[in-house]
Amino acid sequence: SGVYMLFYDNLYDVIFTSHTRHIADEIIIISGYIGPKPIEALKNLPLKATVIYGMYGEQGISNVLYSQLDEISRNDDDLTILYSQMPVHSKIYIWRKEGRITYALLGSANFSINGLKTSFREVLGETTFDTFKPLETYLNNIIENSLVIPEVSVLKTTTIQDNNADNFEASECIIPLYLKNKKGKYMPPSSGI
Repeated sequence: SGVYMLFYDNLYDVIFTSHTRHIADEIIIISGYIGPKPIEALKNLPLKATVIYGMYGEQGISNVLYSQLDEISRNDDDLTILYSQMPVHSKIYIWRKEGRITYALLGSANFSINGLKTSFREVLGETTFDTFKPLETYLNNIIENSLVIPEVSVLKTTTIQDNNADNFEASECIIPLYLKNKKGKYMPPSSGI
C-alpha cells in the first residue's frame, strides 16, 4: 500500500536528485542504451555509480562511444561501466545504502540525453518495497554476466543502434564474438555469425 509515483517529465532531474530524498551511498543503472553525457554527470553526485550497458551483448558498441566511456570512467574509482553479455533492454535505476536497495525506478527511459530530457517520451515508475528482493536477484544475475572491459573484435559493419544512443557512428562497431559464463567462453546457439 502507499502512493507510488510515476514520472514522465524532467526525468533527468528525477534521477540526479533522488539521492537527496532517499538514503543512498550508491546508484546502479541498468539501461538498454547509454549516452556519455549523463554518465559524465554522475561524477557530480556524492554516490558511487555503476552503469550497465544492457544491449552490448547483442549490438556491440561503436568505437566512438567506447572511447568516450573509457575516457569518462578512467581513473575514477567511484564510477564503473559494465557491459552486459546478455541482451538486456531494461531501464532500471537503483539506489542502495551499504549494499541494500533503498529506492528504485523502472520504466522505458534509457540513460541517455534523449531518454531523460524529452518530456512525455518515456516514463519511470517507483517500485514497491516487495520488488527489492527479485530486483536484487535480477541485478546480480546481470552483473555476473557483464564485462568490465568489453572483449572486442573490431568489425566494419553498419549495425543500426537505437536512436537513444548518443553520438553513434556506424562506420565501425565492436562486437564480442562469444559469450562467457562460469564454464568459460561459448558461442550462443543463434549468434548470427
